[in-house]
Amino acid sequence: MDPLLILAQLALLGFSLVGVTAADPSLLTAHLLKITLGLAATLAFAFLIPPGPLLRHALGLHLTVMALLLLVLLVGQGPGGVRRWLDLGPFQLQPSELAKVTLVLYLASFVGRKGMDYPVLGPFILIGATAGLVLLEPDFSTALFLFTLSLGVLLVIGLPWRRFLSILFSAALLALALGGSYLGRFRYVAERFMAFLGFWQGTADAKEEAYQVIQAQKAILTAGPFGHGPGAGLLHLPEAHSDMVFASVVYATGWLGGVMVLFLYGLLFFRGLQIALRLKGAESVLATGLTLYLSAQAAINIGVTLGFLPVTGVPLPLLSYGGSSLLVSGMALGLLSALARRGEGRRAWS
Repeated sequence: MDPLLILAQLALLGFSLVGVTAADPSLLTAHLLKITLGLAATLAFAFLIPPGPLLRHALGLHLTVMALLLLVLLVGQGPGGVRRWLDLGPFQLQPSELAKVTLVLYLASFVGRKGMDYPVLGPFILIGATAGLVLLEPDFSTALFLFTLSLGVLLVIGLPWRRFLSILFSAALLALALGGSYLGRFRYVAERFMAFLGFWQGTADAKEEAYQVIQAQKAILTAGPFGHGPGAGLLHLPEAHSDMVFASVVYATGWLGGVMVLFLYGLLFFRGLQIALRLKGAESVLATGLTLYLSAQAAINIGVTLGFLPVTGVPLPLLSYGGSSLLVSGMALGLLSALARRGEGRRAWS
């Protein structure tokens, strides 16, 4: 295991236990089981499932996840009539979380085989189809994250600007053509954005659309330097164990704990980029993509909690309560550890 990665992971999981316990003590046992599952995934992908075979079969793996996304639309479950999870008995699987890793694997495999001078129409269609399936769940924030993550990976690794702009132009045309009907059917997307604008303009109702963000800010502001401890009663905060878990962590551990969480995510980001720079080809792209997935999603979630971004529902990697998120985050860190060994020349695979 890479020492810096496992240190950051274990420390963040420790903060996760504190935050989830502060939000809802009854979730502690179930959360411990999910954390154990995530750590098992880390060990498996660090030592037993090398990146080489995953890259060779990346297209098949992602098409399998796309089939699961289609299955979710048919038999999936979720709150308020949405369909986001597959019920597997003791565990509920959210395929859109898996798509974050398999899509990065596919892009890394494609670039490794074709290079950046090859037309990217195929990957663009696959990215759009994946995001489209997630949009239909409906899960606008995750669909937008998948699309943005994919473009971010391609841009960072050197996609020519003319192709990058052509993708953005095509996506904009598609959004203009279908956006009206989508927003008409799923009004919550526009309502969240309007609530965000109202919050910043000071016109949002503190007891209605702005309630969640205002309560999160109250929890952070009243935490003080050292917090109230995990046993203190957290003020009412919707989704305090998942979407707003950063506020729960700060309330329990104080501003110092919040700064430490930010430092740990920064450590993951810089270590991931360092690993990517020591590799070449598909492996470098994979390390870059996995690093962007973890760090960008963390930045979005914390930005939402602080009120800088509209409410999205995107979980905080390694901290939020949720088996699929912890599982996929563990997979990503396991792969990064395996890639770190590859970059240091300790182990090779064909």
